Amino acid sequence: MTVIDIRIQRITQLYDSLDPSPLHEKTLSRAVENYIVDCAGEYGLDESLRLIVHVPTSIREYEVEIAGAIHAHFQAQYAQCRRRYRRRMRQGMRFLLTGLAVLGTTLLVRALLGNPGNSQVLVAISEGLLIVGWVAMWRPIEVLLFERVENHQNMALFDRLSHIEAGFALEETEFDHDAKSGQIGDLRALSDSPARSPNARDESFLR
Repeated sequence: MTVIDIRIQRITQLYDSLDPSPLHEKTLSRAVENYIVDCAGEYGLDESLRLIVHVPTSIREYEVEIAGAIHAHFQAQYAQCRRRYRRRMRQGMRFLLTGLAVLGTTLLVRALLGNPGNSQVLVAISEGLLIVGWVAMWRPIEVLLFERVENHQNMALFDRLSHIEAGFALEETEFDHDAKSGQIGDLRALSDSPARSPNARDESFLR
């Protein structure tokens, strides 16, 4: 079991401040999302993951909402990634048809030119047409092959995080001056990240 730990002192650190949704539906802040995704992405799909959120006792009552928001956020990311994948595959097929048309045209023109012989101009035109034809195939190959693999990996990661076990470790933490004035602080991750320590303990685990 691999544990990913994040520590917050104020509940506002967890969410995007511009999202007006209810607490359990709020979008996670970019810093929180990037940290979780980066940590989870270091491990294979067969590695069990658990997310532990270290919170002060003053926001303990929001544990259920926080866990729900985390799962809902990555479910939304998975759905968005899936829609993007389908759109890119449709674009890739159009790119492929265009590329094949360009490649076929350049090959036909080369055939019509016949043997260039010793003419440097005809040789240059013939080779240029061949290069143009294969360059036209570069974009559809990138989308349908390389982006397909990348999108599948992203979808698998988001789907995994949408079901990640979420637990909470309560800490006796005093708010600093900024917290008392309502100012939003930065996400503070654990310096000795237990994401690389599978023996990390957790308290008040939420099922």
